[in-house]
Amino acid sequence: MRANKSTTLTAIVAALAVMLIFPAATFAKQIPEKIDPSVETVLEATGGARAVPVIVTGPSTFAEVADTIPTGVRVTELPIVDSVAAFLTPEEIAQLSSSDVVTDILADNTVYGFEVPSSMDVTNLTIGLGNLTPWNEGGPDGAGVTVAILDSGIATNTDLDESRITGWKDFVNGQALPYDDAGHGTFVAGLIAGDGTASLPVEQGGHATVQLRGVAPAANVVGIKVLDNTGQGRASDLIAGIAWAVENRRDLGIDVLNISIGGNPVASVKHDPVAMAVEYAWQNDIVVVCAAGNEGDFGAGGILSPGNDPLVITVGATDTRQTADPADDAVADYSSVGPTLFDEIAKPDLVAPGNRLVSLRAAGSYIDTNFPDNLLTLEEYAPTSPTGTQSNYLRLSGTSASAPVVSGAVALMISEDPTLSPDDVKVRLMATADPVAGATVFQQGAGTLDVDEALASSLRATSPALSAFVGNGKYSLKQKHYDKWEERSWAKYGWTKFKWTKFKWTKFKWTKFKWTDIVWTKFKWTDYEWAKFKWTILLQGQ
Repeated sequence: MRANKSTTLTAIVAALAVMLIFPAATFAKQIPEKIDPSVETVLEATGGARAVPVIVTGPSTFAEVADTIPTGVRVTELPIVDSVAAFLTPEEIAQLSSSDVVTDILADNTVYGFEVPSSMDVTNLTIGLGNLTPWNEGGPDGAGVTVAILDSGIATNTDLDESRITGWKDFVNGQALPYDDAGHGTFVAGLIAGDGTASLPVEQGGHATVQLRGVAPAANVVGIKVLDNTGQGRASDLIAGIAWAVENRRDLGIDVLNISIGGNPVASVKHDPVAMAVEYAWQNDIVVVCAAGNEGDFGAGGILSPGNDPLVITVGATDTRQTADPADDAVADYSSVGPTLFDEIAKPDLVAPGNRLVSLRAAGSYIDTNFPDNLLTLEEYAPTSPTGTQSNYLRLSGTSASAPVVSGAVALMISEDPTLSPDDVKVRLMATADPVAGATVFQQGAGTLDVDEALASSLRATSPALSAFVGNGKYSLKQKHYDKWEERSWAKYGWTKFKWTKFKWTKFKWTKFKWTDIVWTKFKWTDYEWAKFKWTILLQGQ
């Protein structure tokens, strides 16, 4: 339930006006120009008495902006947009607004993992891997390719041992070794690169009737933890994680960046710092694959950020109906539908299996503990396992699951042809996708993933592979769509939805990129407790 507006506004106005009291009705007029109305929304929702997460920008360098933050406050540096992120009180926000070094103070939007709690054999057959030479007989396996996974972390697993986790960065708790307290990132990693060791078939000396492995079982992965133990984080964490991936792409050999998380689109991509970050990764030869979101019941305009960016590969989800024949596939009803809000970009770019997929379990994690019914029983895949054997897998659904299926396919493509550019990859995936019967272009994009055809393609991009702009934000999407999204977002995300009519990101562009030697400070968002709000991973169908 939202806070009492008049009481809250009075408290906020007092702080932002530096102890001068104004009537609540004149609140909007009294907020300094530098303080974005999104901050008002956050302060209103939290009662105006707590420190809140904000992004502070300046006209020059992020270092100068960082120097304006009060002593003792933890800071995340965002050199990609010459900004810093921090939790600040209303009084501190008011003081910063008077600094010549500060140009804007915006709310630090929340991002989420899209996951919803069959088998990988069905998935792999559906996308065409059955038409290729098996990976253990010399077929495509993703060897020599590294996929960075921006998520809740990665836990070592029988199917993904520590030798294949070749890089790690924790932006949440600063831990030196890989882990996953949410379980979301490990599930994603398994769909990309799990090698099926824990489900070795009987004919190969194991106990399984079916091997449950990822699309690119020889690829390496890099874990970038930006989500907390319940699968939530901040836009600033997302930006910092993307920046780290680009900064370390050569040392770690990062070819692909999987982003199975996202947040509300609050403005055109021209003004969105997260969009700027994913575009910079793309321009630095990293293929960026994003989940479309699980907002299918909303209808047109439900694509989430950063999947709304025209450069990246945005993936929706299909339901395979648990058959290997793609002819009976359908776009999942929860899969977000385009075009995008504000820009009306045609999204998703393609779809891939995402319903009831099986992948790796992170024992003791948030998902593992809170959704025990999603655990795959041994009777379902390895009924003759020795007594005491524990299942290594669980079953989830969502566009979070479909995106890594495509990331695995991208790893196979780059492994077979390392000269491919991100634009080449996108062109080949879309040109070879198979139409989904009964689905519109804004539900399925170019169609469903066809891996063997993508691997056989010789197409090359002759220009940036931008998704099509089909309007200007008002052609097919009307004011009722924006009003409906605002109402939905308040109900679903709480204060994280900002008022469309007040949001100031639309007044300036994030055009400054600063890439030098980046010094990353230790930072932990989890010191702050949002007791008023529900923080959960977006689980579909629970």
